Amino acid sequence: MAKYSQSLYTQRLLSLPILQSIEDLSVKTRLPSPLLSQYLNDNSRYYCHISVPKKNGGYRPIDSPNRQLKAIQRWILRHILEKLQPSVYATGFVPGIALKRNAIPHTGNQYILKLDLKDFFPSIKASYVYSVFRAAGYSKQIAYSLTSICTLNGYLPQGAPTSPCLSNLVCLRLDQRIGKYCDRHALTFTRYADDIS
Repeated sequence: MAKYSQSLYTQRLLSLPILQSIEDLSVKTRLPSPLLSQYLNDNSRYYCHISVPKKNGGYRPIDSPNRQLKAIQRWILRHILEKLQPSVYATGFVPGIALKRNAIPHTGNQYILKLDLKDFFPSIKASYVYSVFRAAGYSKQIAYSLTSICTLNGYLPQGAPTSPCLSNLVCLRLDQRIGKYCDRHALTFTRYADDIS
């Protein structure tokens, strides 16, 4: 089977929208091609940067996309990302799964080790996001376009509606590797966003 038809097969199998060109993306998102091109070339001017105080001190940087870019990102979230499965160890940012699900597997354990992944969203590079879209069966051009819409200055922005789901998909291999290790050593492992337990 040719690589091109394998991509289409993957997209159909996962019930993903068939996107073979920027025009297809324009039609599906109902956004004129020239405007879509602006978001693909340099989307940094379409973000508002704010700092939100953290409970334990310091500030959390938030990059919030403008209304139109956020609408495109929500379309990508609903029609593509939410159809892809995160790892069984991921309990944060998964629709229908509450924070409680992260704690339940650890109930009754004598010890719990909690780790925080530092600078979680900014450490997720655009190349990792690109790999998620390629693995979903999209061509290089479409994967690059979707990545450009979902990233800011080469990283995953905290504040974009696609970032939480993308972070889970990017961490799939990490979760599987840690999960295998923990299974071999009779340990319990879950990941809630950037918190590993």
